[in-house]
Amino acid sequence: MVSPDGFVLAGPLSFSITPGEQVVLVGPSGAGKTSLMNAVLGFLPYRGSLKINGIELRDYSLSDWRKHISWVGQNPQLFHGTLRDNVALARPEAEENQINRVSKAAFADEFIQRFEKGYTHMVGDRASGISVGQAQRVAVARAMLQDGSFWVLDEPTASLDANSEKLVAASLSEATKGKTTLMISHRLDELSNADQVWVMDKGKLVQQGDFDLLKSQGVLADMYNAIDRGDLDA
Repeated sequence: MVSPDGFVLAGPLSFSITPGEQVVLVGPSGAGKTSLMNAVLGFLPYRGSLKINGIELRDYSLSDWRKHISWVGQNPQLFHGTLRDNVALARPEAEENQINRVSKAAFADEFIQRFEKGYTHMVGDRASGISVGQAQRVAVARAMLQDGSFWVLDEPTASLDANSEKLVAASLSEATKGKTTLMISHRLDELSNADQVWVMDKGKLVQQGDFDLLKSQGVLADMYNAIDRGDLDA
């Protein structure tokens, strides 16, 4: 993965994800996790080969590729408009029953219904007027409505309070069942349910494999030891 001016951000890397597989990506700050994810999303150029279903990513129409992606980041992005507009951002033609269904599944409906105008309640840019946890639940509902075949999650609970973290984690766990998923996570307690764990360090994928195998050796073991010491920087 390279920056637009040609600076190498991460790599060389070798990896594969099979359909329906859940992959969790961990590593210290600055390890290159976000660079890898941005390359997969098509936001960063790359050298070598990066194929989606056998087709080189650079040969895809990126707008078409992103129609297949449900994405939730760590900083929920809401825009000036109604809560309904924000849930339906990628599918403005969605019917009300679809909006209501995903909002309930994302635990957003419970606070939306408390507003006098409900789904027509206006929010400002950067989600002004609602909490970060509420904004993230709207973002999850939006991803559910997109219903992508590939879910990309960038530390979706990192900025949340304990209650919102629990609700968002539960809704994402249900939404991604059977879906191909790549998630950057700061929570090592999420790794045991992953089909693959990828560990990045200094721009390289230094470990890939089953959680039970990896937790006893290498960088992942060091991260667990750092938790015990109270000095983990993930």
